[in-house]
Amino acid sequence: LYVANTANDGGSTLFGVNFADGRIKGYGLKIAGRDKTFLVMCVQENTSYGVNSFIDNGDSTITDNATGLMWVQDDSGEALNWQEALAWVAQKNSEKYLGYDDWRLPNAKELQSLVDYSRSPATTNSAAIDPLFNATGITNNANQADYPFYWTSTTHLKWVGINDQAVYIAFGRAMGYLDNIWQDVHGAGAQRSDPKSGNPADYPTGHGPQG
Repeated sequence: LYVANTANDGGSTLFGVNFADGRIKGYGLKIAGRDKTFLVMCVQENTSYGVNSFIDNGDSTITDNATGLMWVQDDSGEALNWQEALAWVAQKNSEKYLGYDDWRLPNAKELQSLVDYSRSPATTNSAAIDPLFNATGITNNANQADYPFYWTSTTHLKWVGINDQAVYIAFGRAMGYLDNIWQDVHGAGAQRSDPKSGNPADYPTGHGPQG
Protein backbone atom coordinates (compact mmCIF):
# COMPACT_ATOMS: atom_id res chain seq x y z
CA LEU A 1 0.00 0.00 0.00
CA TYR A 2 1.10 3.56 -0.70
CA VAL A 3 2.20 5.34 2.48
CA ALA A 4 0.35 8.53 1.45
CA ASN A 5 -2.92 9.23 -0.37
CA THR A 6 -3.71 9.69 -4.05
CA ALA A 7 -6.61 11.14 -5.97
CA ASN A 8 -7.80 7.62 -6.79
CA ASP A 9 -7.56 5.88 -3.45
CA GLY A 10 -10.99 5.97 -1.83
CA GLY A 11 -9.17 5.35 1.45
CA SER A 12 -6.04 3.43 0.41
CA THR A 13 -3.85 3.07 -2.66
CA LEU A 14 -2.32 -0.20 -3.83
CA PHE A 15 0.68 -0.29 -6.17
CA GLY A 16 0.07 -2.65 -9.06
CA VAL A 17 1.56 -3.56 -12.42
CA ASN A 18 -0.53 -2.93 -15.52
CA PHE A 19 0.65 -5.70 -17.83
CA ALA A 20 -1.30 -4.11 -20.69
CA ASP A 21 1.26 -1.30 -20.90
CA GLY A 22 3.99 -2.13 -18.36
CA ARG A 23 3.30 0.80 -16.07
CA ILE A 24 3.42 0.63 -12.27
CA LYS A 25 0.80 2.85 -10.64
CA GLY A 26 -1.08 3.35 -7.42
CA TYR A 27 -4.66 2.12 -7.77
CA GLY A 28 -7.49 2.95 -5.40
CA LEU A 29 -9.07 0.04 -3.54
CA LYS A 30 -12.57 1.40 -4.08
CA ILE A 31 -14.55 2.22 -7.20
CA ALA A 32 -18.03 3.77 -7.06
CA GLY A 33 -18.06 2.97 -3.34
CA ARG A 34 -17.38 -0.73 -3.85
CA ASP A 35 -14.26 -2.82 -3.35
CA LYS A 36 -12.16 -3.00 -6.49
CA THR A 37 -10.87 -6.43 -7.55
CA PHE A 38 -7.51 -7.32 -9.10
CA LEU A 39 -5.78 -10.46 -10.33
CA VAL A 40 -2.73 -11.68 -8.40
CA MET A 41 0.29 -13.92 -8.97
CA CYS A 42 2.08 -16.11 -6.41
CA VAL A 43 5.82 -16.53 -5.86
CA GLN A 44 8.06 -18.51 -3.52
CA GLU A 45 11.67 -18.54 -2.27
CA ASN A 46 14.19 -15.69 -1.96
CA THR A 47 12.22 -13.51 0.45
CA SER A 48 15.09 -11.00 0.47
CA TYR A 49 14.60 -10.22 -3.24
CA GLY A 50 14.31 -6.49 -3.79
CA VAL A 51 15.81 -5.55 -0.40
CA ASN A 52 18.54 -3.01 -1.02
CA SER A 53 21.96 -3.29 0.61
CA PHE A 54 23.51 0.11 0.07
CA ILE A 55 27.14 0.97 0.75
CA ASP A 56 28.31 4.59 0.71
CA ASN A 57 31.68 4.33 -1.01
CA GLY A 58 32.74 7.75 0.27
CA ASP A 59 33.51 9.04 -3.23
CA SER A 60 30.04 10.27 -4.25
CA THR A 61 29.08 6.78 -5.42
CA ILE A 62 26.79 4.23 -3.78
CA THR A 63 26.90 0.48 -4.38
CA ASP A 64 23.84 -1.72 -3.95
CA ASN A 65 25.19 -5.14 -2.99
CA ALA A 66 21.72 -6.58 -3.66
CA THR A 67 22.01 -5.87 -7.38
CA GLY A 68 25.74 -5.33 -7.88
CA LEU A 69 25.06 -1.90 -9.39
CA MET A 70 27.02 1.23 -8.52
CA TRP A 71 25.18 4.54 -8.65
CA VAL A 72 26.15 8.20 -8.63
CA GLN A 73 25.02 9.77 -5.37
CA ASP A 74 23.84 13.03 -6.99
CA ASP A 75 21.39 13.46 -9.85
CA SER A 76 21.81 15.78 -12.85
CA GLY A 77 20.54 18.76 -10.87
CA GLU A 78 18.45 20.03 -13.79
CA ALA A 79 15.61 18.79 -15.97
CA LEU A 80 16.56 17.20 -19.30
CA ASN A 81 14.64 15.60 -22.13
CA TRP A 82 15.50 12.00 -22.99
CA GLN A 83 18.08 12.77 -25.67
CA GLU A 84 19.67 15.36 -23.39
CA ALA A 85 19.83 12.77 -20.61
CA LEU A 86 21.73 10.38 -22.88
CA ALA A 87 24.07 13.22 -23.88
CA TRP A 88 24.61 14.18 -20.23
CA VAL A 89 25.72 10.64 -19.41
CA ALA A 90 28.01 10.61 -22.46
CA GLN A 91 29.55 13.89 -21.31
CA LYS A 92 30.19 12.46 -17.85
CA ASN A 93 31.98 9.52 -19.44
CA SER A 94 34.15 11.84 -21.53
CA GLU A 95 35.06 13.67 -18.32
CA LYS A 96 35.77 10.38 -16.50
CA TYR A 97 33.30 11.55 -13.86
CA LEU A 98 34.31 10.35 -10.38
CA GLY A 99 37.07 8.34 -12.04
CA TYR A 100 34.85 6.23 -14.33
CA ASP A 101 34.04 6.31 -18.04
CA ASP A 102 31.38 3.60 -18.26
CA TRP A 103 28.32 5.31 -16.78
CA ARG A 104 24.98 4.66 -18.50
CA LEU A 105 21.33 5.56 -18.15
CA PRO A 106 19.68 2.76 -16.12
CA ASN A 107 16.93 0.64 -17.61
CA ALA A 108 13.46 0.60 -16.07
CA LYS A 109 14.04 -2.42 -13.83
CA GLU A 110 17.37 -1.08 -12.58
CA LEU A 111 16.01 2.34 -11.66
CA GLN A 112 12.85 0.90 -10.12
CA SER A 113 15.08 -1.16 -7.80
CA LEU A 114 16.01 2.09 -6.01
CA VAL A 115 12.43 2.97 -5.05
CA ASP A 116 11.80 2.97 -1.30
CA TYR A 117 8.04 2.60 -0.94
CA SER A 118 8.21 3.45 2.77
CA ARG A 119 9.07 7.04 1.87
CA SER A 120 7.15 9.83 0.12
CA PRO A 121 7.09 13.64 -0.01
CA ALA A 122 3.83 13.70 1.97
CA THR A 123 4.93 11.39 4.81
CA THR A 124 8.72 11.70 5.14
CA ASN A 125 9.29 15.01 3.32
CA SER A 126 11.63 13.16 1.00
CA ALA A 127 11.86 11.43 -2.33
CA ALA A 128 10.93 7.73 -2.41
CA ILE A 129 14.59 6.71 -2.25
CA ASP A 130 17.16 5.99 0.44
CA PRO A 131 18.43 9.24 2.02
CA LEU A 132 21.98 8.31 1.00
CA PHE A 133 20.98 9.65 -2.42
CA ASN A 134 20.72 13.39 -3.05
CA ALA A 135 17.50 14.04 -4.94
CA THR A 136 17.09 17.57 -6.28
CA GLY A 137 14.08 19.34 -4.84
CA ILE A 138 11.54 20.86 -7.23
CA THR A 139 8.25 22.73 -7.12
CA ASN A 140 5.55 20.66 -8.82
CA ASN A 141 2.55 21.73 -10.90
CA ALA A 142 0.50 22.28 -7.73
CA ASN A 143 3.21 24.55 -6.25
CA GLN A 144 4.16 21.90 -3.70
CA ALA A 145 7.71 21.11 -2.61
CA ASP A 146 8.40 17.83 -4.38
CA TYR A 147 10.96 15.62 -6.13
CA PRO A 148 11.52 14.82 -9.82
CA PHE A 149 10.78 12.10 -12.32
CA TYR A 150 13.91 10.31 -13.57
CA TRP A 151 14.43 8.96 -17.09
CA THR A 152 15.38 5.38 -17.83
CA SER A 153 16.99 4.04 -21.01
CA THR A 154 13.89 1.91 -21.67
CA THR A 155 11.73 2.80 -24.65
CA HIS A 156 7.99 2.44 -24.01
CA LEU A 157 6.30 1.06 -27.12
CA LYS A 158 2.79 2.46 -27.39
CA TRP A 159 2.12 0.09 -30.27
CA VAL A 160 4.14 -1.54 -33.02
CA GLY A 161 6.55 0.91 -34.61
CA ILE A 162 5.76 3.83 -32.27
CA ASN A 163 8.80 4.32 -30.05
CA ASP A 164 8.75 8.04 -29.25
CA GLN A 165 8.23 7.57 -25.51
CA ALA A 166 10.57 6.45 -22.73
CA VAL A 167 9.93 5.07 -19.26
CA TYR A 168 10.50 7.23 -16.19
CA ILE A 169 10.22 6.64 -12.45
CA ALA A 170 8.48 9.19 -10.22
CA PHE A 171 10.51 9.52 -7.02
CA GLY A 172 8.19 12.34 -6.01
CA ARG A 173 4.43 12.64 -6.39
CA ALA A 174 3.17 11.13 -9.67
CA MET A 175 1.15 14.18 -10.62
CA GLY A 176 -1.77 14.34 -13.00
CA TYR A 177 -4.46 16.85 -13.90
CA LEU A 178 -7.65 15.23 -12.66
CA ASP A 179 -11.00 16.85 -11.87
CA ASN A 180 -9.54 20.20 -12.96
CA ILE A 181 -6.78 20.14 -10.35
CA TRP A 182 -3.16 18.99 -10.20
CA GLN A 183 -2.77 16.16 -7.69
CA ASP A 184 -0.86 12.99 -6.92
CA VAL A 185 -2.72 10.40 -8.98
CA HIS A 186 -0.36 7.39 -8.90
CA GLY A 187 1.98 7.81 -5.93
CA ALA A 188 5.69 8.31 -5.41
CA GLY A 189 7.37 5.25 -6.90
CA ALA A 190 5.08 5.02 -9.92
CA GLN A 191 6.52 4.03 -13.30
CA ARG A 192 5.06 5.83 -16.31
CA SER A 193 6.25 7.21 -19.67
CA ASP A 194 6.59 10.51 -21.50
CA PRO A 195 7.61 11.67 -24.98
CA LYS A 196 11.37 11.56 -25.44
CA SER A 197 11.38 15.14 -26.74
CA GLY A 198 9.04 18.00 -27.49
CA ASN A 199 7.75 21.23 -26.03
CA PRO A 200 6.17 20.85 -22.56
CA ALA A 201 3.94 23.81 -23.41
CA ASP A 202 2.15 21.51 -25.86
CA TYR A 203 0.85 19.57 -22.84
CA PRO A 204 -0.44 22.22 -20.39
CA THR A 205 -2.31 19.57 -18.39
CA GLY A 206 0.36 16.91 -18.72
CA HIS A 207 0.84 14.03 -21.11
CA GLY A 208 -1.97 11.70 -20.14
CA PRO A 209 -4.54 10.65 -19.37
CA GLN A 210 -3.05 10.13 -15.93
CA GLY A 211 -6.21 9.25 -14.04
